[in-house]
Amino acid sequence: MMLSKQVIATLSDLIENRLAIMTIHDQDDLREKIHLQRALTELRGDEALTAGILSDFTDIPRRGRRRKVGGMAEA
Repeated sequence: MMLSKQVIATLSDLIENRLAIMTIHDQDDLREKIHLQRALTELRGDEALTAGILSDFTDIPRRGRRRKVGGMAEA
């Protein structure tokens, strides 16, 4: 399925607005932020940025001991 440039621009704006107002309170919020950042990079076609920006957030576990979110949210 191909998306037009207008649709991509609108979706990018919506994701950027959501990321701008988002506050991280727990690991689920952090996971949502990561998903939104990945979606934004895919929409823009910035695959090269994916490795740099999101490398710290790869594979956040859903089980086991919870990681401290404070240090990861600032990046």
